[in-house]
Amino acid sequence: MTELINVNYQLGVARLRDAAVSLCFAGLPAIVLADAAEDFYISTIESIVQSQCIVCHVAGGQADAGGADILFTNDASANYVAFKGYVNTPTVGARADRVLSKITGGSGHGGGAVLSQTSSSYEAIAKYLELIVEGDDPAVNKVLRVFLEEPVSGEIHAGVGNLRGWAVATDGISKIEILVDGAYAFDAPYGGARGDVGGAFPDVENSDESGFALAYAYSLLTAGPHTITAIAHTTLGETLESSADFEVVKFASDFIADEQAVDFSSGSCSLSPAEISIVDATVEGSLYDVVLKWRTAAQGFEFVEIRP
Repeated sequence: MTELINVNYQLGVARLRDAAVSLCFAGLPAIVLADAAEDFYISTIESIVQSQCIVCHVAGGQADAGGADILFTNDASANYVAFKGYVNTPTVGARADRVLSKITGGSGHGGGAVLSQTSSSYEAIAKYLELIVEGDDPAVNKVLRVFLEEPVSGEIHAGVGNLRGWAVATDGISKIEILVDGAYAFDAPYGGARGDVGGAFPDVENSDESGFALAYAYSLLTAGPHTITAIAHTTLGETLESSADFEVVKFASDFIADEQAVDFSSGSCSLSPAEISIVDATVEGSLYDVVLKWRTAAQGFEFVEIRP
């Protein structure tokens, strides 16, 4: 009777512990669970390994002679890595059930049964296996990236140009929001062909169709500094943003509709390796000095200076 009470007591303690562990770890990201698993191993599991397992699972021991895939030492951290590696080979959690079977004498365990399924040590190992499996979940390696390529940060933009970039996510991208100077402006079309991104993220589904791009009228902004931000939203609600700080130069009008309004014939021109400078260019009846610079991102010349 005393023995039965002791078993029930141990089970009760184990279940309370499990409930506490579940409550503490529920909803935590996998990387946090991985840290918790190592702490739990060192505080709880290592003593079980040293008292029940290492007598055989050690270099030169019976398990080693039989070709066992897991051996322990007196280093708790190294043992944690070895145990986790064994359980999660060849895939995450692949050998978890095998461990539980072996410690109770199954799966051809040479050492026979070392723990009872009703023991608190068995339940502790079962909980530990849950932690290392969850803590090594592929979610730790989830990809979420976004990059705003144009406007180019630190550069000068004018007229109508590109607003483009790319975004990838393991969970998929649901939308790309564009903010102008911190305020929502619109959603950018998403899904453009990007073979370069697909090559960089071959394991992310549809990464080769991860582009967003549109024509954008920078001339509608005021002259001076601005910020555009692209916010990538995943299908699970996660977000990541990429921003570019740039400067706008412009003519008096936001949009020059008349094709005859621009006349460079009376101006003078000078050239440098990557710039074209024009003095006294006529635009809508007014004279301007302008500088155009080659932009690799745009694959063309853009106005970088407009001076009345």
